[in-house]
Amino acid sequence: MNDTVTAPNHVQSPSHAHVSVTRLRDLLLADIPASRLVIACDTIGGIGPRPNDSYPADPVWCAHLGARVPLLELLCAGAPPLILVDTLCQDSASAQPMIDEFRRCAVAAGIGPDAVTGSTEDNVATTQTGIGVTIIGVMPDNLPTALDGDAMVCVGAPISAPDDDVTPGRREIVDVAEVRALMTSGKVHDCIPVGSHGVAWEARQLASTAGLQATFHTTGVDLNHSGGPSTCLVLACDEGDVEELRGLVAPERPWEVVGRLAARSSRHLSTTARR
Repeated sequence: MNDTVTAPNHVQSPSHAHVSVTRLRDLLLADIPASRLVIACDTIGGIGPRPNDSYPADPVWCAHLGARVPLLELLCAGAPPLILVDTLCQDSASAQPMIDEFRRCAVAAGIGPDAVTGSTEDNVATTQTGIGVTIIGVMPDNLPTALDGDAMVCVGAPISAPDDDVTPGRREIVDVAEVRALMTSGKVHDCIPVGSHGVAWEARQLASTAGLQATFHTTGVDLNHSGGPSTCLVLACDEGDVEELRGLVAPERPWEVVGRLAARSSRHLSTTARR
C-alpha cells in the first residue's frame, strides 16, 4: 500500500458534497450516492526512465498519461469521477513523483486528494516501469446523447508517438481541467475522447450511440490520425453554443468544427439492417 491516501479517518470530499471517504487500514471506503458505478482503467508498461524500459520517458509525464485516459473516458461520459487507484510496479520512494502527479490529475478532474489510493512494489527489486490506473465514478441517470443538428467539434488535435512528439505543454493536448469545464457547462450533449482509431471513427461512435449519422466538413484536422493518449476529443453541441464553449479552453488550444450530426436517411437504415 503506498502513501497516496492522505485523508484522516473520515473526510468529506470537497469536490463531491455527497461523497465521503474513510481510511480503514489498507482499505479506502467511499460512501456514494445510490447509482450505477462506472469504471475505466489504463496501463503503461516499459515506458519510463528505468534500466529495462523499452522507451525512455519522464516518469511524471508517464503518470499523467496513464491517468488522463481513464479520467477523460469518465468525464466525457458525464460521469463524475470519485476515486483514483494507482498500482505501480516499483518502490514507493522512486514512485513518489508519480503519486504526486496522480493527485494533481485527480484534483483537476474533480476528485478530492483524499480519494486517491494505490500500491507500490516494495518487496521485490524491479527494473522496468509498470503503471496501472483505475478510475471509479457514478453514471448519471440521464446518459449524454447527441441531438439531430448538433455540431461536432474537435477540441485539441490528434497526435501520437512515434509519429509525433507527445510531450508536456503541447497546444494540441486538451487539458483534463478543460474537459471537466466543458462537461459541467450543461451545453455539451455528448463527448468522446479520441484514441488510436482517430477523430472520424470516434465521431461515428458518438453518432451511432444517438442513432444519428455523422457527416464531415473539409478542415485541417487529420480525421484518421491516432489520438494516442486521448490528446483530443470530439464533442457534440448546439451550433449556437460553439463559441461560448470555445471560451472554456485555452486560446491556443486547437478548436475545429469538423462535422454535423443528422438523422439517418432511410437508405442508410436499410443498408445497416442488411449488414
